[in-house]
Amino acid sequence: MMGFKFLLSLIFVSSLASCQSQTEKQQDVGIEESVNTSSSSIVAEEKYTLPAELDEISGITFLSNDSEIIYAVQDEAGIVYSYDLKNGNIVSQFEFGPDADYEEITTDGQYFYILQSNGNIFSFPVGMDVDQAKVTKFEGKQLGKGEYESMTYDPKTKSLIVLCKSCNVDRGNSTLSGYILNVHEHGQVSLKNQFAIDLEDLNKLDSKGFKSLRPSAICKRSSNNQWYILSSIDNMLLILDENLKPKEVIRFKKKQFEQPEGITFNQLDEMFISSERNKANNAFIYQINLKY
Repeated sequence: MMGFKFLLSLIFVSSLASCQSQTEKQQDVGIEESVNTSSSSIVAEEKYTLPAELDEISGITFLSNDSEIIYAVQDEAGIVYSYDLKNGNIVSQFEFGPDADYEEITTDGQYFYILQSNGNIFSFPVGMDVDQAKVTKFEGKQLGKGEYESMTYDPKTKSLIVLCKSCNVDRGNSTLSGYILNVHEHGQVSLKNQFAIDLEDLNKLDSKGFKSLRPSAICKRSSNNQWYILSSIDNMLLILDENLKPKEVIRFKKKQFEQPEGITFNQLDEMFISSERNKANNAFIYQINLKY
């Protein structure tokens, strides 16, 4: 059993220099403008090269009091890693479950929540030594049958939002289904209700059109209460308003991100996108400079 020590004292270390071998300034790595007229501008300012343990990185999140330590899960092992962006090293790791297909990580500041591709959600406390007896599990069979990769915590409603990647309920329909889950004491989760995003609203924004949408990750930006959905398959970033109504479609070239699977914001309102190794030499985390 591996201990999970978050070493919060690292938050206050400001004198250490970033390793150039781990962080590269990216002046020409950006995301293309969407086909609709838009004043938005999104540029990848820095690229962090990850160690081999995170080659299959599939989800990332920050605690609200830290902008340097990022927490990550990879989709082959039941391990959460804390990674120091500034110093370019894994700080700690915690084994919460057996090897499986894990896709997303989010937190409410007290508990971490891990999404498995079948809809199972694992939760355990933040900032303390725990063992696997402390891990609780929400059974994904309570959701619609399908595949899931996207989940985030909404601090405004104190709930989890889970999106389908490919669900039976959406077959033959121009919809993207999702679920709202209540978060209770001790990290327990229960299903609240279901919702659907109308893909016809996306077709009004993007002339290429959408027959389906297969999201890889979702997060909420606290500064404007907007939602950001990342799709690796569709090579796209979708921005929605507070009510999950699509506002903007931003497409990017496949070569810009090898396999983007995770998205999050830190307390400084900076966006980060993680990309699996796939056919590249390493996996990466990109720090995105939002121009709006």
